[in-house]
Amino acid sequence: MSDDEKMEFWNGLARLYDETLAIKEDILRLEKLAEKQQSAAQNLQIACEALRDTAVAHEKRLVHIEVVQQWLAEKERNREEGRH
Repeated sequence: MSDDEKMEFWNGLARLYDETLAIKEDILRLEKLAEKQQSAAQNLQIACEALRDTAVAHEKRLVHIEVVQQWLAEKERNREEGRH
């Protein structure tokens, strides 16, 4: 093996090493990004559950309001019928 071939081999090995380090750094960045996305997804899930609970509570209130409205309408009809 000539000196040029040896130099080419070592240069190629150095490039391979540098690329391996770059890939390792990319993997670490992707892992951190995945952790952030997982945290964001968990926060979103918590927020959606809270929103759902709020919506259910409002729906219950609306049902109560509808019952009261029906009761008032019935009471008004009875009052009007009592006058006639």
